[in-house]
Amino acid sequence: MSDVPVRRAIVTIRLPEGLHLRPLTQLARAAQSYSATVTLQKGGQTVDAKRPLDLMTLAAGCGEQLQLEAAGDDADAAVEAIVRLFESDFADGSP
Repeated sequence: MSDVPVRRAIVTIRLPEGLHLRPLTQLARAAQSYSATVTLQKGGQTVDAKRPLDLMTLAAGCGEQLQLEAAGDDADAAVEAIVRLFESDFADGSP
């Protein structure tokens, strides 16, 4: 049995254009700032949230829900930060 902390959340894409390059880049940068493994899942497809090209393969559109999961010592912080990005519609101004 593993003692690695795991945190999950469901996020909804509210951007009219869906997850395009700018928000995907912001998302990957946010995920990269944590040591936790961070993934997003849509349907049966799970991708590494630290890799923008992997994220693009989700082809996630407006209104779709994704399962966010982080595993590691800073999993709570990673999920909280990424949920905030989705809730703000990626409005922090980062490229």
